[in-house]
Amino acid sequence: MADVASWRAQPITVGHANGTRADATWGIAVESPVAITFNGLPWTVMMATPSNLEDLAVGLALTERVLRDPNAVVGIDLSTYLQDVSVNMIVQESALDLEAVRARTLASSTACGLCGIASLAQWHQRAGEAVPRTAITEAAIRSSVLALPAHQPLNAQTRSVHAAAWCQPNGAISLVREDVGRHNALDKLIGALARASRLAEPGFIVMSSRCSYELVYKAVTANTQLLATLSAPTSLALTWARSLALPLACVLPERDAGPSIVHFPLDTPNTGLT
Repeated sequence: MADVASWRAQPITVGHANGTRADATWGIAVESPVAITFNGLPWTVMMATPSNLEDLAVGLALTERVLRDPNAVVGIDLSTYLQDVSVNMIVQESALDLEAVRARTLASSTACGLCGIASLAQWHQRAGEAVPRTAITEAAIRSSVLALPAHQPLNAQTRSVHAAAWCQPNGAISLVREDVGRHNALDKLIGALARASRLAEPGFIVMSSRCSYELVYKAVTANTQLLATLSAPTSLALTWARSLALPLACVLPERDAGPSIVHFPLDTPNTGLT
């Protein structure tokens, strides 16, 4: 597959507060149509950053519950024409929900959530997956949040992409994926964990975005002890976090000190924060 750049240089003019102007170059994040297929069978078209697309395909298939076993993916073929990219997963059919694959073609954008959900009834059927969780300290969350920018090379060039980070329980960041879409970034992260046989590994997720209900549901695909975001959750995100017993935290920047961590009680004996 020919390389598809994930960002491009764009000439700009900067007007400064003192009235001066200067020419400069700005990094623009690339957004490309990405077609995902199973054994050549069309499934979905995503608008995504064209990087780590194998991870995106596997992660999305897992979080949408179309793929039952990541180990059943025996190969992934990537091809490109101009800026359009195709990702074909070669999968043992026994590991696929073929009815779900054939039922609809998912037309998605970078703002999409759980694209395979056709109705609220289907969404409610996905509850009841809560698992035991251990506490993550505020010090660990603070440490991971402060370290995140150093793990975002694409955002350093563009200032316009989200990151999803997998963190060890002590806050050390071990894996990061970036994308113009926050949901895509999380799917890429989960796909990368799955491909490395790390889905059962204890840890927590930090994201450079607000907390939406879609992120809450996708996060529990991994053995996530907590989901931390840079902005507060929505009311629906809180509802589903309580349903799935997933502790949530967000970051409150302080002008003269380190960030404060805001956490949200789940009305359960273990909130996941200490």
